[in-house]
Amino acid sequence: MGSDLLYLPVEPPVGMRTKLESLPPSEQASQTETTKVTIQAAEDAISAVLERATGLGSGSNVSTNRLRISLAGATEPRSVERDCERIWIALYWYFHHTSDQQIIVPEGKPVPERCVELVIECDDPVICTETAASVERLGLVDIEPREGGKTAYIVFATTFWQISPESFIQRLNPHRYFPAKPLRYILSNGIIRHPKRPLPPPPKAPFYTRHCKSDKVNSIFRLRPVDMSDLELIHKWMNNPRVAKFWGEDGPIEHQSKFLETCLASKHSFTAIGSWNDLDDQGNLTGWRDACFFDIYWVKEDHLARYANNVQDWDRGVHLLVGEEWARGRSRAWLDSIIHYMFLADPRTQSIFLEPRLDNELLIKLLMRHGFYKVKDFAFPHKQAALMRLDRDCWKGCYQILK
Repeated sequence: MGSDLLYLPVEPPVGMRTKLESLPPSEQASQTETTKVTIQAAEDAISAVLERATGLGSGSNVSTNRLRISLAGATEPRSVERDCERIWIALYWYFHHTSDQQIIVPEGKPVPERCVELVIECDDPVICTETAASVERLGLVDIEPREGGKTAYIVFATTFWQISPESFIQRLNPHRYFPAKPLRYILSNGIIRHPKRPLPPPPKAPFYTRHCKSDKVNSIFRLRPVDMSDLELIHKWMNNPRVAKFWGEDGPIEHQSKFLETCLASKHSFTAIGSWNDLDDQGNLTGWRDACFFDIYWVKEDHLARYANNVQDWDRGVHLLVGEEWARGRSRAWLDSIIHYMFLADPRTQSIFLEPRLDNELLIKLLMRHGFYKVKDFAFPHKQAALMRLDRDCWKGCYQILK
C-alpha cells in the first residue's frame, strides 16, 4: 500500500515514515479490512494493526474499528512514558490518515461517533497494565464494559483532539506544555470582572504546529505571534481589496502601524500569523510561507460581550483573514487548526465566537460546516454582524480526510 510521512506537532516538525501493508482477512472476520502499520522514527519503530469493518453498518453508535498497538520488542529504554508516547503517535496517525467512510449507515440510524478501540499488546504484563492505567488517567481512553466481564479501551476523536500532545511527547517537544493558569479574578476598566489571563506566547516563538493533509493540501501549519517586524506584511494584506472590504484597515503604512501597535498593547487579546510549509512529492519540507492573520481574544473583556448572551469566563473569539491568494483554498485546514488551538490552550474554554459581517456568506457557510451555529444577527456601531458560536461539546475534532 506504500508509505507516507507523518509530521508530529513539534517545533521544529519531526517527520516519521509510515508504511502500510494490507493483510488478508481471517475467516472469522471476512468483512474486516486489516492493515499493518509501521511508523518509523530515527531511533524507534511503532508497529500496529488496524482492523476496520467494511460494508453495511449495524446502526449502532459504537465503532467497530480496532487498533492493535504492539509494544513488544520496543526499543530500550522501556518506560511507561515512552510507551504512552508510542500509543499517542499511533493514534495521531489513525485520526489523521483514516476516515470512517467505509461504513454505510442505514437510513435513519445513528451515525457512529468517530472512535477506535485500542488494544495494547505487550511482552511485559506489568508495564502493559501500568501503561493502560496511565493513558486512562491522562484522559486518552474511556473504559467500557463488554460481554463476559471484559473491558474495552475506546478512544474518541473528540477526546483525542482536546488533549495537549505535549502531555505525551515531552521528550520530542520539551518546555512547551504548561498547565492552565490557576483561577484568580481581577477587574478591567474598574467594572469588568474576569479571570487573570495568562501572558500571550513569547515573541518569535511558534506556539502551535499541525500536519494538515487532505485532497487539497499536504502541509505543516504553524502559528506564531505577530510583532512590529511584520508591519510590511500586514500593510500588504490590509490593502488587498478582498481583505479591505471586510476589515476596513486599508491605507498608508502609518495606518497599519497604529493598528498593529493597538493590537500589541491589548490586555485581552494577541495577534498571530499562520504560516504553511508544504511537502513536496518526496515528503520534504519546502519552506515557511506566511498566509493568515488572527486576532485571538477573551470575549469577557471584549466589546462583543455586550451583545452575546451566556458568555463564560474562558470563552474566546477570533478575527481572521487570509492575506495570500494561494492560501484561499486551505480554509478548512487553517480553521480546523485555529479552533484546535483555542480549545487546547485552556480546557475551561467552552465556546468560541466569531462575528463576521452579515454579507460575508462564504465565511459564515464555512463556520457552519465546522459546527458553528448562528445565534443571531446584530448591529455593531461599525457593521451588521452575524454572531457565530461553536460549543466545545459540538466540536468533532480535526479531520484530515476532507473531500
